Amino acid sequence: MACIAPAHNTPVFSLFSHFSLFTLFTLLTLFTFHPSLFSISTVSAKPTAAPNKRTPAKSHDTTKGLPALRRTRIAAAALVFVIALAAFIDYRDFFPNHLKHIITSVQFVPSALTFAGAFHATSLACLVILGITLAIGRAYCSMLCPLGILQDIISRISAKIRRAAPYKLPHKKPQNILRYSILGAVILALVAGWGGLLLTWLDPYSNFGRIASTLLRPLAVVVNNIGATIATALNHPAAIPQVKVTFAAAGVLLPPLLILTALVIMAAFRGRLWCNTLCPVGAALGLVSRRALWRISLDKTTCRKCGACLRTCKSQCIDLRAGEVDFSRCVACYDCVSVCDEHSIKYRWHGLRARRESHDTQTSNPKSQIPNPKLQTPNPKSQIPATIARPPSSNRRAFITTAATGTLAAIGTTAYLATRRIAQNETPAPGKGRGNGHDGGNTQGSRHDFPLLDHPAVVTPPGAASTAHMLAQCTACQLCVSACPSRVIEPAVLQYGSLTGLMKPRLDFNKSFCNINCTVCTDVCPDGALTPLALEAKQTTRLGLAHVAHPRCIIVQDGTACGACAELCPTAALQMKKVPHHPDPLPVVDPRYCIGCGACQYACPTHPKAIVVGGVATHEKAEVLVQEQVESTTTEDFAF
Repeated sequence: MACIAPAHNTPVFSLFSHFSLFTLFTLLTLFTFHPSLFSISTVSAKPTAAPNKRTPAKSHDTTKGLPALRRTRIAAAALVFVIALAAFIDYRDFFPNHLKHIITSVQFVPSALTFAGAFHATSLACLVILGITLAIGRAYCSMLCPLGILQDIISRISAKIRRAAPYKLPHKKPQNILRYSILGAVILALVAGWGGLLLTWLDPYSNFGRIASTLLRPLAVVVNNIGATIATALNHPAAIPQVKVTFAAAGVLLPPLLILTALVIMAAFRGRLWCNTLCPVGAALGLVSRRALWRISLDKTTCRKCGACLRTCKSQCIDLRAGEVDFSRCVACYDCVSVCDEHSIKYRWHGLRARRESHDTQTSNPKSQIPNPKLQTPNPKSQIPATIARPPSSNRRAFITTAATGTLAAIGTTAYLATRRIAQNETPAPGKGRGNGHDGGNTQGSRHDFPLLDHPAVVTPPGAASTAHMLAQCTACQLCVSACPSRVIEPAVLQYGSLTGLMKPRLDFNKSFCNINCTVCTDVCPDGALTPLALEAKQTTRLGLAHVAHPRCIIVQDGTACGACAELCPTAALQMKKVPHHPDPLPVVDPRYCIGCGACQYACPTHPKAIVVGGVATHEKAEVLVQEQVESTTTEDFAF
């Protein structure tokens, strides 16, 4: 077993870890020590007198006099989104790997997975998020979740295009059966050990990572190259260097494209519909926020039912008719607080003491429970606008279109999987069919008699420990794909043989090789799928074994002198040696020293490759070749 390095114990890591959690602790501290800043009151407070005359709603400019609460949310969300986006599209490796690891590992699902497995400092972020949710509600969804922030951006852009208010949504009953069924399925899958499949499709952070790395990163590189062309035309080629553009395969591109399409439709027409119906993190935090100590509530005595709050609510959780707020769906955006002219929407203390005082007040004063007929008299001017009370038909069509798109995508993927299996018959399972490095060296047989080379087992990245561990733990955020400096890590389509491995990382040695002196992928992985490795351990960890087919070698085929594979082998496991029935030395692999880095396969000039690396089911420790030193022939009586 390869020894595991301590998880990021450098002073730089300590500094970044405290900085990344600063936003969360700041918000909790402001609420704890400065409640007056956010107009917090208790439920037991005496209601204010209702106004004698109901005046029409005044136009309210949300850009002026924003409460400090909303300003804090916007600033924190902007900071988190920019850092998270930069971590995935950093095509010049500008950001430190520790910063990439921190900003992603404090997301709820990655931190929860590492808390249950390889515990370290950042895994406590899930407990901090739960504590903040219990205190003030789902602030994570509006300030720390990059996919939630992306939905808000989409909504604003859609409103600008349609030249309408961002939201004109009526109150909707929660889809509790759907949201809690998804949450229960995810929990059962995690307990059973195959939760990686559901989290791949439903984890908000991982979905954002795939959208950023697969769709937005290539666009950023294209923009960079356009700028580099302009700089070259202006005789400043060094100002903006060219970067190679790499686009994902169609099978890898399709899932994030479908998810982004669904997000655009939902966010443009229904706000945070994704967060309150399909997201398991939103459902889990919603259960906690039901009992939050501070919650948004409506003052029925001062509310004029003008509908201004409904125009800004992105979660459809405000019920003006009943005068209630479903705080389990509220994402703590605080927009409704800023647009209420009557200050009828406030954060109120709902602790145990406040509940007791409220109950005692109602019990001791029975008259307070008798409704006031004057306040219940219908007033045409105070009714909810018809455009808000009646949902547009386009909302239903959008939801149906989204559901149909997802269904067709699932059917198409299943059909493609079946066709692939029929075409390939049986694909060797990871780790099976391992040879000793000489099986493919038989000089007899046709060019198609080498199953270990034609259908090699998938090679998992360093730190995966085993294929089973990586498939169960990885959520396919693809941060390792974006951060890999040699670009050898690629998202899988069906190479793992099932949908469980869809979009999970693999090593493609036809495009590059794994640098023996690099541990970037293990440094940035946020969910524990790739365990951090010390450089010494990485250099002796066997990811796979190289297999050679001598009939395909260019030396046998064309008689051309070659030895590129042996020259690039960093462990000297592959050497040129004499073999029977051939006069020239041919490549021979010693499996004791091979680590499966893929340098030999990448260097092989033949097509198909004469040497291919196949993965092992469980990573192993390779031996180190000790070269014998030649003794010096210098003597004291040498003539010169």
